[in-house]
Amino acid sequence: MKVGFLVNPYAGSGGRLGKKGSDNIYIENPEIPIRVKRFINNLPSTITYFTPRFKMGEIYFTNSLIRPFVINCGKERSTREDTIASVKIMQELGVDIIVFVGGDGTARDIAGSLNKQIPILGVPAGVKMHSGVFASTPEAAAKILTDFNDGRAKIVKAEVLDIDEEEYRKGIFYVKLYYVVNSVSSGNLLTPGKEEYNYSTDDISEYIIENMNNDTYYILGPGKTVKDIEEKLGYSPNFLSTDVFLGKKLLLSNVSYFDLLKITGELKLILTPIGGQGFLIGRGNQEIGPSILRKIGKNNIIVVSSIEKLRKIECLRIDTGDLEVDNMLQGVYKVVVGYNEFMAIRTCSNT
Repeated sequence: MKVGFLVNPYAGSGGRLGKKGSDNIYIENPEIPIRVKRFINNLPSTITYFTPRFKMGEIYFTNSLIRPFVINCGKERSTREDTIASVKIMQELGVDIIVFVGGDGTARDIAGSLNKQIPILGVPAGVKMHSGVFASTPEAAAKILTDFNDGRAKIVKAEVLDIDEEEYRKGIFYVKLYYVVNSVSSGNLLTPGKEEYNYSTDDISEYIIENMNNDTYYILGPGKTVKDIEEKLGYSPNFLSTDVFLGKKLLLSNVSYFDLLKITGELKLILTPIGGQGFLIGRGNQEIGPSILRKIGKNNIIVVSSIEKLRKIECLRIDTGDLEVDNMLQGVYKVVVGYNEFMAIRTCSNT
């Protein structure tokens, strides 16, 4: 099997900064090499790989037993034009699948460059990952590719979605469908596209507020169910921001990873999973990074969700960027679904 592999080294660079995207941000993401290594370390060596030069693919194989064919494309400071050119060359070489490291923007560039029904598979690394072409983790992407090579995976139709980042940062969330492409699925390792739900969560908000401690710092993540809590407290939050409260008082709004690192004292985290996808951590809330999560611990994470949304989620997905923290957060979560009402749900397996 022939595999085209390319990397967007800038993908996800806005996440820890709380920027909600990386379009037009030409800062290399220091977490990209780690994610690529996690993917490459689990790849079968029996596959033939084609990859662009430099940080678009070539350098990540330096210490690997896999020796890819390096295509004549890519440069030190790559652009979307390099992505498009790489896809064109890969198609001419007859690859069976294109695997990329990036987010929705990269997926959109690749999908728009395809003139054949070649499946695409995303190794998650972006801030925006609403499309249905992404594996849940780098290891899951490697497992899907291995299963595809062995004839155990199936080709499925997947939507490529994207949003306007400037509007997104203002709290205006509008997802647009750009393409329907072929992707590859195996088990529950491919992440579904995002779904929206509109159910009353007043009882959830009331229960959470009654149980808030005045001496505890609360990090409230993005999402309607969590923001309903803030509205009940008398604030007008950005639907997509992460905010910090001391008890019931707002201290910081729209925080970054670095803002959160400065907080000392007892910490609790209030999150809601993404509808359809089931992601609790790692999609849309990258500012809540692994160091913060290590400090908080699994038992201090409060999960809230309408029961209607939760019933459509098979399991909770976690992708912090740190395997050790991912493993620490695995297990069963008691989700608040009403006033003093709970529903248990387990985290997904990544293999």
